[in-house]
Amino acid sequence: MTEPPRDAAARLLTPDELALEAGVAPDYVDQLTAAGAIERDERGNHHADDVRRVRLAWALEQGGIGSDDLMWAITSGLLPIDQIPHMWSTPAPMSQTFGAFAASLGDRGDLLPSVYSAFGLAQPNRDSVVSTDEEAIVRAFMAVWELVDPHPDVVVRAARVSGEGVRRIEDATLDLFDEFEGSPPMRARRGLSPDEASRPSRELSAVMAELLPWLLARHLEDEVFSRVVAFIESRAADAGRMAPHEAVMPAIAFVDLAGYTQFTQRVGDQEAAVLATRLQELSTAAAREHRGRVVKLLGDGVMLRFGSPVEAVRGVIGLMDAIDAAGLPAAHAGVASGPVVVRDADVYGHTVNLAARIAGHAPSAQLLVTADLRQALSAAGIGVMDAGRARLKGVSDEVALLQVVR
Repeated sequence: MTEPPRDAAARLLTPDELALEAGVAPDYVDQLTAAGAIERDERGNHHADDVRRVRLAWALEQGGIGSDDLMWAITSGLLPIDQIPHMWSTPAPMSQTFGAFAASLGDRGDLLPSVYSAFGLAQPNRDSVVSTDEEAIVRAFMAVWELVDPHPDVVVRAARVSGEGVRRIEDATLDLFDEFEGSPPMRARRGLSPDEASRPSRELSAVMAELLPWLLARHLEDEVFSRVVAFIESRAADAGRMAPHEAVMPAIAFVDLAGYTQFTQRVGDQEAAVLATRLQELSTAAAREHRGRVVKLLGDGVMLRFGSPVEAVRGVIGLMDAIDAAGLPAAHAGVASGPVVVRDADVYGHTVNLAARIAGHAPSAQLLVTADLRQALSAAGIGVMDAGRARLKGVSDEVALLQVVR
């Protein structure tokens, strides 16, 4: 595998090389050049930045926007194509074809299409070329997960976790960008020059390229340290070096906003979206304060996971109080404790289903829990009162419930 030159931005490509790296036919590069969308130097070569321009033009072509419409968009200022490459680093040189890359991985090469698909990327054809940096990253990713477990499903699941996480960040970021008219076309309509119109996009790309690795490292450090501490505590207790922690089951909580549908109809979708964002902020803060985490948002509610039922109840009380203080619709909630299956950052099992059903059964402004938590909650100074027995959907037996006194 060849090493990329230090200054990738200085690379020049022949028309055929540009076509190969952009994944288009050579005559399409000629067509764009003739139309004036891209330019050649006096020797007939293209700058490596043109790879991004050609890829964008081809994406537009696939969407039904031909060369004439492309040039109209460029000349009218709707598409500042000169600024497009500055939103990403210049593509690195190509290393080899996708087929050759797969073959170089031996038996693991058969997994490559599935890994790309799990990343959320289009599966390259065998004759397309792969850049040196892409090959190095994907090869290292597959190698480290093979060390963890060589089963094919493991690396594909890992790729899906990464792909879905990045896609969610990307979609939410660009949705926010468009909401406040930060995209170049929207800014251009306000009379800004092409350079000023594209400035936020250029700078956002540079910021995100540095932010995401930093943020990932910080979160990874926090989580790894937390798990190391738990592991050492457990082993120290086994060796008699410290008192063992009382074994407790994890707890799942569901918190839903009462009357959310009516609220949405009354105030409109825009305000409902603001409400959902506020609920996420409050949920994250309440979970962090009590060593829990938000598993996922559910539109009008949230699912949380805690290390113990006491932490769960305290966290939910804090969240419900914060919801009231923020002027959001009153919440109702349910907590259940027991074994859970954790898979790819989500949680499954009977305990999850039970907590969801209890939350659905709870009246507005009430937090209900299973009656088996009475002793643990009372010992922690949390007041409870009997809430009767309930027949919950999907649960075979009636469930004895307690109402937590807030």
